[in-house]
Amino acid sequence: SVLFKEHLDTCYNNFTRKIPYPSLTIRKMTTRWGVCNTKDHRVTLNLELMKKPVYCLDYVIMHELSHLIHANHSSEFWKLVEENCPYYKQAKKILKE
Repeated sequence: SVLFKEHLDTCYNNFTRKIPYPSLTIRKMTTRWGVCNTKDHRVTLNLELMKKPVYCLDYVIMHELSHLIHANHSSEFWKLVEENCPYYKQAKKILKE
């Protein structure tokens, strides 16, 4: 979807670290909002994000882009997410509902 690509571009351009530009896949997923393949720099986004507030989409993109720096969920990872997405806790909460 064009929306997802536009948001990926915006998030990528605003990202605070130098990372490779990822390829984008969009598909329906049942258990996750996004996935990052750190080896081939591919971000996969859940089509269901269309139904959520747009800042949730941006959070998931920033989350996945952060994995290109930290391939884990360490405290450094979450610091980087927060640096790029200060409202990430609110977005996470909405996505859990």
